[in-house]
Amino acid sequence: MNEMPVSPEAPKKNNTMIIVAVVVVVLFCCCCAFLLGGWFFGDQIVQSLGG
Repeated sequence: MNEMPVSPEAPKKNNTMIIVAVVVVVLFCCCCAFLLGGWFFGDQIVQSLGG
């Protein structure tokens, strides 16, 4: 019989830090967009709310 040697499986990589970094970057971008939107359109938003 011609058997192939079995190679040991490589340990799984831990992607937790990558996932956390992506989530932090996305939240940071959302906060920046929200603040910039308030900065540029704040007066219009207040006027539309009747303030």
